[in-house]
Amino acid sequence: MILFSIFLFLVPLVANAKDNGYLAGNIKSVSGNPLRNAIVKIFREMQQREIVSIMRSDNRGSFKSAHLTPGTYFLEVSRQGYQPLTTTKFAIDPGQTTSLNIILQDILDLISKEDDPRNWDLKTVLRSTSDRRLIFRDVPGENASISESGVSPFYRSGAMNIASSTSSGGEGCLLRPQTSHNGVSSNFAFAEPTSQHSRMILSGQVDFGNGAFWRVRDTFNYRPDNSHDYKVSVGYGRMNQGYLGADSISSEILSQDSDLRESGVQTLAFGLEGNTKLLDLLAIKYGFDYSRLHYGYSKSFFYPSIQILLTPSKSWNIQTSFTSQRVSDIDTIVLPDGELLNLSEPTILTMIGNQVSMSQIRHSEIAAQRTIGPETAVEVAVFQDNTRGPGLPVMITTITPLESKSNVVQMNENSFKQRGARLGIKHRITERLSGSVAYVYGDTTSISSLEELLSSEFLNSNLADYMQQRYQHSITGQIDAIIPVTKTSFLATTRWYSGNSLTPVDWFSDRMDMGTKSVNFEIRQSVPLPYFIGTTGQWDVWADMRNVFNQGREVLPAIDGEVVVNRNPRSLRFGLSLNFR
Repeated sequence: MILFSIFLFLVPLVANAKDNGYLAGNIKSVSGNPLRNAIVKIFREMQQREIVSIMRSDNRGSFKSAHLTPGTYFLEVSRQGYQPLTTTKFAIDPGQTTSLNIILQDILDLISKEDDPRNWDLKTVLRSTSDRRLIFRDVPGENASISESGVSPFYRSGAMNIASSTSSGGEGCLLRPQTSHNGVSSNFAFAEPTSQHSRMILSGQVDFGNGAFWRVRDTFNYRPDNSHDYKVSVGYGRMNQGYLGADSISSEILSQDSDLRESGVQTLAFGLEGNTKLLDLLAIKYGFDYSRLHYGYSKSFFYPSIQILLTPSKSWNIQTSFTSQRVSDIDTIVLPDGELLNLSEPTILTMIGNQVSMSQIRHSEIAAQRTIGPETAVEVAVFQDNTRGPGLPVMITTITPLESKSNVVQMNENSFKQRGARLGIKHRITERLSGSVAYVYGDTTSISSLEELLSSEFLNSNLADYMQQRYQHSITGQIDAIIPVTKTSFLATTRWYSGNSLTPVDWFSDRMDMGTKSVNFEIRQSVPLPYFIGTTGQWDVWADMRNVFNQGREVLPAIDGEVVVNRNPRSLRFGLSLNFR
């Protein structure tokens, strides 16, 4: 009876898979030669740079995708020695195969039009070294080929970025993952294949500024086929004492462990993750993480996570998730194959003076998205956040006629819940211009109105007594544009709240760490690197401006002045990113 029920459930799903389409094509050079091992990335046209599939061309320069949900897409094709190419949008129709013929331009044709018959011209030398043939054309190269199982092989690659940030506040505070940071931060990841189906990934983060923090993570990645992917990782980190405010760590804490004088705060992490796909209908991501913090005494968190994505039809998808790991700009890095690595751990680590704390926000959500035509999508979601620990800190500035001073404080160690609903609309206006609007109604922690004037010192010391949970409205608008000539990406986001909250509304959907009612800007400029000695890569130059006009400021009048509560200070962040293989 059970098997019969399962059969009845799967029959309509398999029948629906027949409504999917395919993409096939051929990649050649200008001279007509087929190009093997070209990387083909399929992007969903509705969502900016959402990679649907990655594959390589075979020995004949041909490629073919798996099932694709009908809609509009575009391709990005790259290969060593050739200029990358991004196609215009194309449509995938139900039950049909769309064919594309791609021609790549030799990047070294810009140097000379003809090869030197002696094999000594610059173009020949550069091309030959990139194929690992020295300068002899008749020696076969060492390019990897597609595996017989159809799985794209792993290859050696890496990515790194470095950023310098400055903000209007944040004295004596180190927060990981941090939303505003003074100083220099860097992320990196290196992938080394160990077999046709496995690789090791070494990743890490380093921060210097208000804090001195580093952490590394070693991950073993096993991918038996395109439908299964498994990762096991272990990580270690330290928050050293060489930062502003570290001298205030009490001798009582330090005396408990003599090693603490040298190592400061130590973190240990262990994680397990699995991904499974069933046809094009069901995708499941599951795992667990364990974090341990030691700073004279130890504190640990264990948290499972699961995410289920169901696509019952070509225009609907339903997603449910339970996780503590949040995706944000400052904690992610992209490998050359398009894979996004989230380097953060599902724990918020905060050090303020002599106070070190861990917090965890467990996020659960269920969302449904409906595609309306080829250019528009509508999403409806409900979510809930449970916080263990003090959560995110806030900055308090006391202003009196005699002085103005700022300090960072944390909330009480009380668990609290936030819940809400989200309605979002995404629309692609043109091929290189898109926009979205999201409305959220949820409860947050805010400061209640004061019935009488109090001294600034009293408010500063007893602010937690005036906090309360209340529901607020939030509207976020976003414009995403790409300048065709320079390939410059520009993203502008504005957010409005009905009040100023101390905790963010729908924090897990805010990858930009905006957090307040304000305006954010992102600018990205890609600069391809020349192909040399078997290595190809790309620089990204970028700048971010966060919370330009408002910083979530709440001004509380006092007898001797005023107290300003600022949850997310204004900041400017700029830097460079590099990925290579």
